[in-house]
Amino acid sequence: MDTNIVTFSVSDLRHDTTKVLKETLNRGFAYLLRHSKPEFALVDINYLQSLREAYEDYLDMLEFDKTVNLKKVPLGAHKSKFIGNK
Repeated sequence: MDTNIVTFSVSDLRHDTTKVLKETLNRGFAYLLRHSKPEFALVDINYLQSLREAYEDYLDMLEFDKTVNLKKVPLGAHKSKFIGNK
């Protein structure tokens, strides 16, 4: 994937959709400009899936970090409390 910034106007997308989509596929992503300002992004589906997986991993890591400092109860204590001494 090329890291150069690729931009298209919304008019480019409207008038030459195939070119915009092919270039986005080649580069991995492209910015869509409206009134000369970045407004949207087009991304290749594989790139999007990779971003989603990375974001889910990040959220999992944050959740894990919250639980690291929680009070821990040994399994034996749980067993004796809920199952009894068998």
